[in-house]
Amino acid sequence: MRPIQAEAFLAVLESGSIIDAARRLNRSRTTISAAISALEDDLNAELFERSGKSVHPTDLAWSIQPDCMRFLHTYRQILARCELERGGIETTLRLARDDSLPEAFWLEAMRSLKQRFPLTGISVYLAPPQELPALVSSQTVDIAYGLDLNKHADNRIAVESLAGLRLIMVASTQHPLSRLPEVTPEDLVTHTQVTLAFVDADEQLVPDILNSSNYLALTQYELIRDAVMEHAGWAWLPQPLVDPAVQNGQLKLLKTANALLWQEFSSFHFSTDSKGQVTLRLEEILANYLTRFN
Repeated sequence: MRPIQAEAFLAVLESGSIIDAARRLNRSRTTISAAISALEDDLNAELFERSGKSVHPTDLAWSIQPDCMRFLHTYRQILARCELERGGIETTLRLARDDSLPEAFWLEAMRSLKQRFPLTGISVYLAPPQELPALVSSQTVDIAYGLDLNKHADNRIAVESLAGLRLIMVASTQHPLSRLPEVTPEDLVTHTQVTLAFVDADEQLVPDILNSSNYLALTQYELIRDAVMEHAGWAWLPQPLVDPAVQNGQLKLLKTANALLWQEFSSFHFSTDSKGQVTLRLEEILANYLTRFN
């Protein structure tokens, strides 16, 4: 079966006549009639009963309609995917990200991308920021987005800053540190720090902390934020995640000289790889969102 045969068959079946089918497909009556006859010859089956200029579908014709529709749909998808490649649009995109930006933002970003590029398959993997470069280096993903917290050993990986992002030192408003007029380094050490946990190069789960055993390490910023809001300790957290909780009085910026810390929100990808249109559009969305916090 050829696509033109399936197209002609479905048009005649749905319109009820060769004339209407030809008009619908913007083809000649002869072309439509020849396509139907060729299909019947290929299938060795009668699909339409002919009476003068009239055609009447057989029961067999109606029974194969769903299969012909699926065949034509698949063919058109193949054509569309080939067109994507020629136009620089990725057919698939595997990306990793951290959760330094709110989930609501990412859901809207993915919805927007799929609306604009419906034939691109997008897979998203959530990981701590320290693991992002390794996911690209191992070719587990095509590109990653998040805070640049590592020293990078793989010089094949290009790191491109999209914007600076504040990390803010916070605790719950009921936490003892929030009641102090000034918080010293000694005060911080005596209270639990809630920090990131990640898998290092030796495949060990380690906390992102130095010179202290008083910590609670979790793999996501949102889990850290929720733990801090439940008075589990203090933490450095990305501004986009804590602004609402600070504004409604659940979290408080600690009064210390190092309460604000700038980090780069970056993309990680192989330096030899060119970015397709889906990736470039995602980076536009990210850059526009991040300008709110600069």
